[in-house]
Amino acid sequence: MLSLSAFPAHQFHNLRSDQLPGVEVVRGYHSGPIAKWQFVPMVRISALISGTVRIWSHGRAGLVRGGETVVNAPGSGARVVERLSETTETLSAYISPHLFDAVAAPAGGPCAAQLEVHVVAQKALVGAMQRLAEAIGRHAAAAELRSLLGALIGIACSSVHDPATRTLPGGPLRPEIARARQIIQERFAQTISLGALADGVGLSKFHLLRLFREEIGTTPHAYQLQLRISCAREMLDRRASAAVVALECGFADQAHFTRAFKRIVGYTPGAFKRHAWRSRLTEMPASG
Repeated sequence: MLSLSAFPAHQFHNLRSDQLPGVEVVRGYHSGPIAKWQFVPMVRISALISGTVRIWSHGRAGLVRGGETVVNAPGSGARVVERLSETTETLSAYISPHLFDAVAAPAGGPCAAQLEVHVVAQKALVGAMQRLAEAIGRHAAAAELRSLLGALIGIACSSVHDPATRTLPGGPLRPEIARARQIIQERFAQTISLGALADGVGLSKFHLLRLFREEIGTTPHAYQLQLRISCAREMLDRRASAAVVALECGFADQAHFTRAFKRIVGYTPGAFKRHAWRSRLTEMPASG
């Protein structure tokens, strides 16, 4: 493990396997100012291994302490707004909503769209994530990875109904913003102007932009781009070509797709596919 004193910002150790497309596990080591928040339209199960933070989601804040896990809806804008300890360590699993639902539905668990932001105290959830991370790190076979993912999702689904679980809102508080988000989700691969989106929900462009940022945590354009990148990641995991991905995800051309993908993910699409069996350690710049 690298020393936090050597890298005073944020370190992320990403684990992926081409035997388990649609899933990424990330170990994080954090110090200094809060990192710039980035929306990811996937189910996020994030354990706070050590430290204490304050999170914000759609108008409400809550504390998360070491040993607790946040089960986060894919459409949620939940984010860390304050670190209450000098350093924190996290372990997060990002799961595509389709894959989450395929595992959760047969067991009667909530689907991804029914999740909000759940702060869970069950140690079993942390253990399930640690076992999945360890298996990906040693290049376990597909059957073992699927079994461990199923166990993780199963525990997460049961945990959200635990009386000890604390829940923050996971969706927009205003119906206009909920409708705007739905329009973008349904048409993410199409060109949607801010004016057309504002007209569709009955708000001015300025009012829509302000409320969308307040409740979702980002702009409509950035939200749409992240949906495109999320779809692209899943298609690349399934070995689709960059040209096909660019076309189906709504990018102007392959070059445009490559630039956007590298800026957000940190890899070019080709490198992302090649690194499916590898882990990477990156230092993220901090922002005030």
